[in-house]
Amino acid sequence: MKLLNMLSNNDVTFFVPPYQRNYEWTTEQCEAFFDDVEKTYEKNSHGHRTEHFFGSITYFQTERPFGQTNELVLIDGQQRITTTMLFLCAVRDISDDDALKNFINNKYLRNANARDEDNEYKIKLKQVETDWSVYVHLILQNALTDKEKTTIIYKNYRYFISRLTQFEQNGKDAARLIDLGLNKFSVISIELEPDRNEWENPQEVFESMNSLGKPLSLADLVRNYLLLGLNGKTQETLYKKYWLHIEQTLPGQVSNYIRDFMQWHYKTSYKKATEANYKELYRIFKEIFSGLGAETVMKKLSNCASLYASLLPDGKTGHPSIDYELKDIQFLRVTTAYSFLLALLDAWKGEAFSDDDIVSILHVFKIYIIRRRILGLTQAENKAFPLYVNYLDQLENAPDKGKAMLDILAHQENRLRLPNDIELGRYLETANFYNLQSCRFILSLIEEKLTKNRPGDEKIQIEHIMPQTLNQSWKEELGPDYETVHQEYVNTIGNLTLIRHNQELGNKSFSLKKEVYENNAGLQIARTDITNRKKWNKASITNRARWIIGYLLTEVIPIPEEMRRTNNFKIKATRGLSFLELQLIGETISFCPDSSITAKVVSDKEVEFEGRRWLLSPLTRELFRRMGMLNKSGAYKGSQYWSFDGIKLSSII
Repeated sequence: MKLLNMLSNNDVTFFVPPYQRNYEWTTEQCEAFFDDVEKTYEKNSHGHRTEHFFGSITYFQTERPFGQTNELVLIDGQQRITTTMLFLCAVRDISDDDALKNFINNKYLRNANARDEDNEYKIKLKQVETDWSVYVHLILQNALTDKEKTTIIYKNYRYFISRLTQFEQNGKDAARLIDLGLNKFSVISIELEPDRNEWENPQEVFESMNSLGKPLSLADLVRNYLLLGLNGKTQETLYKKYWLHIEQTLPGQVSNYIRDFMQWHYKTSYKKATEANYKELYRIFKEIFSGLGAETVMKKLSNCASLYASLLPDGKTGHPSIDYELKDIQFLRVTTAYSFLLALLDAWKGEAFSDDDIVSILHVFKIYIIRRRILGLTQAENKAFPLYVNYLDQLENAPDKGKAMLDILAHQENRLRLPNDIELGRYLETANFYNLQSCRFILSLIEEKLTKNRPGDEKIQIEHIMPQTLNQSWKEELGPDYETVHQEYVNTIGNLTLIRHNQELGNKSFSLKKEVYENNAGLQIARTDITNRKKWNKASITNRARWIIGYLLTEVIPIPEEMRRTNNFKIKATRGLSFLELQLIGETISFCPDSSITAKVVSDKEVEFEGRRWLLSPLTRELFRRMGMLNKSGAYKGSQYWSFDGIKLSSII
């Protein structure tokens, strides 16, 4: 049948049920729609009789009392019909012809047959709640708020206004565009009769439908599953009571939220919510929650939506100390931990944890993430972090929640390890810290620890003390090997600081920079171990690096003394000692019976002693032989007799 014939029937009102998705067609799809209308118009205006097939409209009819307009509940076609209505509304609003305006209003946009008390039925198309307000204002030609003007419905309406205005400026008539274009659009009309034929189940039909390349999201499928089997009144009640809150609280994030909600309750990891995975995740959702009533599930989803929002950028729980920790975790973009954090906050709301408990747990988790991000470690987090919900009971029963969280994280190994001080210190000495995504953030944490005040990102910039481009005075400052020093140290942590945005120092001399750091920059990190130096060269940079790395590890992201050198690579007993995994290559180790005897670690298994390479156990045997203390078996486990920085290697392992 013809699309406009279907829409012109004043004995019916089209109704978009609450379980349907919001209006989602983009400008790109509206452009394709307008192009199809215009192409059809052009062909017909030049005598080439043609029509355009516009897809199918699937609906079922609900019974209404005698004398009231029938209600056609749309299962498929919502996006197409809404777009057509916006197009007609735009034609009406650009026209100077009052007769045409009234014709479009009375024939397509409004329903003159609806009774006075049936206000929502006076509009020919009843939208879902989130789209209803702006749609009504457009149809009734009321003023819109600034917020309503940001909606997709209004933007698409304005797009049609723009295209139609251009169309008429080219000497063409918009009324003829309808007559020879849109009026030639045909659709297949499919009416379901679920009361008569049980196989015409709207839920099953809805799930199998595609909407012109816009597949149903996980949120759409779950909303449909929870609402569609209920009667119309119950659908609307539950939608307004629960689902509307979810959509308004988590705009654009509902599918991600549902996936994390599933991970929490099933204590496992699932694929990221994308178009390729929506149907698979939906199938799992039904398996998990099939035994619960729709209202029970929707109520839980609604109650936790605000907690999930607090994990997103700019989200807040309302508790300053908790929000302080969450803001840092938000900055670090640890989205893979959202299901664990959501479960943690839900337990807090249920009073399983106190405010201080949550703060201490989040603070420890933040330290764990910062240490990992410095090394660029993210691998395996997507599969492992959702499983941390299994530790909630352990955390709840622990007397010291922060310590318990740290113990849990310290027992993660290999790719999930809590990096120790040796690994981090070694890496930071030579790493390109400037290119680290969290460089400014970590330097801000150091400033905050020094002064109890963290500068806002909008007020600070990263400053290279030795500049990125050397002039002649800096070459003289650095000495004859300036090129090598610059290349190796310019982006290291020892050469970086923070200053106020209004300072433009560039490659000014070190003496001039010191004056700014001391007097104008206003940041302690720009003074400490910098302004006390007469020259800025390789020695200055490496000395400051030692200070700032030590301060970072012991004061800003500290872990207990016994964990600072603990090996957290999983080493099988058959593998033996690995200097590589202990991060000791290049370091000097000491012989415990006589600390004056030392060896330099030169490879994963070997040390250098007296100009010769040794495995540690044979070297240990040789030293005991020289001391006249060789045991009867002559067998020694080298790691028990050598130490690094005062700690036996066997203790580090």
